[in-house]
Amino acid sequence: MRGFFCAAVILLLLGLLTFPILAYPILASPNREDDSAMKKDFSTGVYAAVLTPLRSDLSCDCEKLASHCSDLIRNGCSGIALFGTTGEGPSFSVTERIETLEKVISEGLDPGKIILGNGSSCISDTVELGRAAMKYGCAALMVAPPSFFKKVTNEGVLSFYREIISKIADPKLRMILYHIPQYSGVPISLEVIGTLKEEFPEIIIGLKESEGNLAFTKSILKSFPGFKVFVGNEKHIIEAVHLGGAGTICGIANLYPELICSLYEQGKKANGPNPAALEAVYKALNELPFIPAAKALMEKREGEIWHAVRPPLVPLNDSQAELFISSLQKYGLE
Repeated sequence: MRGFFCAAVILLLLGLLTFPILAYPILASPNREDDSAMKKDFSTGVYAAVLTPLRSDLSCDCEKLASHCSDLIRNGCSGIALFGTTGEGPSFSVTERIETLEKVISEGLDPGKIILGNGSSCISDTVELGRAAMKYGCAALMVAPPSFFKKVTNEGVLSFYREIISKIADPKLRMILYHIPQYSGVPISLEVIGTLKEEFPEIIIGLKESEGNLAFTKSILKSFPGFKVFVGNEKHIIEAVHLGGAGTICGIANLYPELICSLYEQGKKANGPNPAALEAVYKALNELPFIPAAKALMEKREGEIWHAVRPPLVPLNDSQAELFISSLQKYGLE
């Protein structure tokens, strides 16, 4: 009997000693679930490089912006890119962009559908924007390389991104590289992509190719299978998606979201020619500046102020706007 009692005590003591070890995974499971959430896959598809509606004093009309973004998502877009090139991002201060982000979210826009653009060569400004994007739960931060200094080396570009990532210091950060050398003057090379992917595999999730260089898009897709490449040129959507591209972040989606979404869906099925409607939009635009032209059409549709742009951009004059809209109508588009 005494032997049985001693054995029971020993078993009890062993149980008490091992309980914390056994219990730890159960107590730690919420953290593991959080880790899983942080690694949640980024949605592919169509992201509208959203226009920024302005009031007559050139301040952002946040209510109108939120409404426009919601309309785009209802019409098939996976989300929106806020304050990219089409949104005149570089013309807005960091404070303005963060305040606008807060207001559109308060108006009901899902932050998980927002890609926030940096539009700055300043590391501290980009870090501030990145922290705001993380605070409000944005899907990703889209970051172009610095734009003032020219003949920047790959090592210089890498240093720029490394500093931003290390200073934001948030494992939830998801970053899309923004290749737009016609504006930035600094390309993002295959070497830069490969190095950043290797160093930050959970953070560097994709790239927006805005040079309109389909050959470069193909080389990225071939070199880095599974890397999320979004094209900016609408004419490249079908072929790029067919080859494994993630979709598009583009301006024409502001005007014709259903058309752009149909290109994405077509690319998932098979390669093929672009529809006549897309060609017609390009013909109507001709050599007009896209942002003022797109805003002129939005004003015609909405009957509200949409034409305003921030300098150095200027609105279309009346004759330009009339010609653009009549050209669209000639092709059965409005």
